[in-house]
Amino acid sequence: MLSARAAKTSTAGPGGPVGDGLALSVLVGVALVVLVVADDAWRPGHTLTGWLPPSPLLVPVWGPVLGIVALGGVVLAVWLSWTMRRRAGWVLAAGAAAVLNVVALAAIAVPVGDVAITTVRAGGAIDPLRAIGLPHRVPRPPEQRPVFTTTTDGAPLHLSIWRPTTGAPAIAHDAPVLVWVHGGGWVGGSDLGPAAALTRWADRGWLVVSVEYGLDAPGRPTWDRAGPEVACALSRVATDAPSLGGDPTRIVLGGDSAGGQLAVSVAYHAASDTQASSCGGPVPTPRAVAVEYPAVDLVDGWTFGARSPVPQFDARWLATTYAGGSPTEVPDHYRSISGTAALTSQAPPTLVVAAGRDSLVPLPGLQRFVAAAHATGVDATLVTIPFADHAFDVVDGSLGAQAASSVLQHWAATRVGAP
Repeated sequence: MLSARAAKTSTAGPGGPVGDGLALSVLVGVALVVLVVADDAWRPGHTLTGWLPPSPLLVPVWGPVLGIVALGGVVLAVWLSWTMRRRAGWVLAAGAAAVLNVVALAAIAVPVGDVAITTVRAGGAIDPLRAIGLPHRVPRPPEQRPVFTTTTDGAPLHLSIWRPTTGAPAIAHDAPVLVWVHGGGWVGGSDLGPAAALTRWADRGWLVVSVEYGLDAPGRPTWDRAGPEVACALSRVATDAPSLGGDPTRIVLGGDSAGGQLAVSVAYHAASDTQASSCGGPVPTPRAVAVEYPAVDLVDGWTFGARSPVPQFDARWLATTYAGGSPTEVPDHYRSISGTAALTSQAPPTLVVAAGRDSLVPLPGLQRFVAAAHATGVDATLVTIPFADHAFDVVDGSLGAQAASSVLQHWAATRVGAP
């Protein structure tokens, strides 16, 4: 009698029928959550339930974390299947939970792997532990933040400067220079905003300068002022670089989104000697241009970009506010800030890191821009991060942030001879 009872006990799950049922319910629930999120990554706006809004952060930020969750579900479900192997009803339920978690793991692992493979092929690198842990890097304040000019309204504009280091306090000499123009739809953002990402460049031996420029507002467009202000900053950096440890002949001009548009426009016009500076004088041509999802074709963005009741997320509102009207109302404004219109064979080598599912700066417009650059004789490279939307790299340490930053750094280093 005792041996029979022991045998019955040995075939039971580790937590008894109630505990086993609860564990299986949790496993199924976790798998369904991962599947819903993965479905939104594969088909933005068409989730399994229809209520989860699309997000640029699903794969680039949360993908690795959800992958670990799904992997844990697979391991636990397989273990439960083994412990219940002599209980037909339970083992079938555990097996079904295991299959569901395997499907969920595959659904999220494929896009995560696609981002990682794309990054490595483009010369970048991914640290899986950082991508899973999502470490928060406390931004290091700039060592200097001088005023380099003022807006037409008299507001001071600053340069945030991080001097090149070699891991600790040592200051490099003749270092490559990164001049970065922040994004924010021309209506927001700050030179201090990208500090967490930019200090990584300084830690790798770059002199890093982030540029502040005048922001627009309804009824106060800055399409004809922001560019000359960035050009003035570029001239100031070229003049002051030697005293800061940098080499003025090895400047890479970069930016993201609106800042990417300004970087491309200023660099290309400088190359053809057609760029005005708000502080006067000639504008140096950077050695290379490295930008993320740049709004180089505002007509395309105005026509095909995202619509939103929130103005800052509406492509048409952003373009109209910056340019002072629609493409039909002020076509000359749009032409003057177009990256394609500024193309000449003298334009510096250019890297464009695009988001494969960008809702604000549609990918086809960037593809046409790079194709036009090639046709003009410009050394232009397009790297498209799959399963990513606009601003996919905003969370420091995430998969998306590592992808964008490492690809930009690798490409820029090859163009200016940096380590």
